[in-house]
Amino acid sequence: MKRRDFLLSGAALGALPAAAVAQSVFPAKPVTMVVVFPAGQAGDLLARVLSEPLSRTWGQQLIIDNKAGAAGIIGSAFVAKARPDGYTLLLSSTGPMAVAPHVYKKAGYDPLRDFTPIVSVGGVGYALVVPATSKFHSLGDLVSGAKATGRLNYASAGNGSTQHLMMELLKQRAGIEMTHVPYKGLAPAYPDLISGTLDVFFDTLPSVLPHLQSGKVRVLAVSTPERVPALPDVPTVMESGIPDFRILGWYGIAAPAKLDTTIRDKINADLRQVIATEAVRNSMAKLGIVSMVGSPDDFAKYLASEYEKFGDIIRKANITVE
Repeated sequence: MKRRDFLLSGAALGALPAAAVAQSVFPAKPVTMVVVFPAGQAGDLLARVLSEPLSRTWGQQLIIDNKAGAAGIIGSAFVAKARPDGYTLLLSSTGPMAVAPHVYKKAGYDPLRDFTPIVSVGGVGYALVVPATSKFHSLGDLVSGAKATGRLNYASAGNGSTQHLMMELLKQRAGIEMTHVPYKGLAPAYPDLISGTLDVFFDTLPSVLPHLQSGKVRVLAVSTPERVPALPDVPTVMESGIPDFRILGWYGIAAPAKLDTTIRDKINADLRQVIATEAVRNSMAKLGIVSMVGSPDDFAKYLASEYEKFGDIIRKANITVE
């Protein structure tokens, strides 16, 4: 009977279209999600928030594999060369997918050609911060001060980082000049900002809020298209007079290029179902991440627009990193 049942089952599967069979049996083994962030950072924590419920949905373990380093290039290049079977996924973000390939001459991958976009997961806004003792109380004050003195400086998380490019865009749109002071991450820049050695920088809202709540910094504006609930009295950059300035740091999931569309669509649907649960939404909110899920085509269009936007900023600012 067992042999007969097996043969009948095989015959039934054989009668189905190949795409339907692929979708019905995926995943048949554990899936690896390569995360381009080190353990403990927001992107890594997001992957772990998704891991448990997605493993339950699939009946297979989702394994988190941290491949951090080189601005996310190492993990991204690894996935670009993996088999396009759905068993190797990439959790990446703005920097590796929209910035690094423009900045690094040998990134080793093309984000628009070498990946199958699956779903955009969420976004996080940035805040423009100055010391609490700063004489600047608005973005307009900062722009006027930069034009008047020509001696202001700003920090970033490094050459070619998202924070670097955001300030370059602000400089371009506002018609000002400021001196760039790159750091290895923004955590060590806070003491210099608070002391007044630095004048200003952009950082993610989750990183800024503890310093704001302790009274050590002031937020002049946020980069989001609309005001954020956590800071309802703080205007957006666009409200402050800088046109067409809307930037979110975002997280998305992709696979190697040429992934079967039925498997792509199944992963998208399962992730959207997981992200829609109250527990996952609450966990993302604690990380400062707002859900921005959609279809694979939605993510593909968004990725292309982000890639072009940051490419334009980088070309105008002539930023390169060896």
